[in-house]
Amino acid sequence: MVHVAFNYVVRGGQRLRKDTKTHQDRWLAIDPDTCALIVNYLDEIRAELAAVGVDMRDDAYLFSNDPVHSRPWNPDWATHKVAQVAEAAGVKLDIKGGRDYTASQLLAGGFDLRNTAARLGHSGGGATTLRHYARPGSPRSTAAPARQAASASRSPGRARLVPVRPWSV
Repeated sequence: MVHVAFNYVVRGGQRLRKDTKTHQDRWLAIDPDTCALIVNYLDEIRAELAAVGVDMRDDAYLFSNDPVHSRPWNPDWATHKVAQVAEAAGVKLDIKGGRDYTASQLLAGGFDLRNTAARLGHSGGGATTLRHYARPGSPRSTAAPARQAASASRSPGRARLVPVRPWSV
């Protein structure tokens, strides 16, 4: 689990640690491979620091360019890094596009709206997520009628399906 407790911004050259946008801490589940990568990364940092007689503080930042991890990345560092890697790979992608892709893939993969919203840091039970990422013409939404029909055809004592004209907006 990853604990998201605050936000870090730079405004007018000032580095500020502030509440999250929703003013609430949240916990996000991460997969075992990511956990292992983080543990290995932290072990490497601790070993490098121990070699010069320095301990890593408990409140150190995971994502930092500082040798002792006492300061987080500048917020735009990740944005620039994603753009550099995408350009080197010959694809057009920015960090917001990566976020959009993640949200769309979670929803298209059948993950529920509430959990998808929580991973994105959206409050309100998913209304923002639904407004921005749930597309009526997505492959998942167009597959829904076929799945419902298949489910109905397998159920005992199934009702007869009667075709109806699609409604229009």
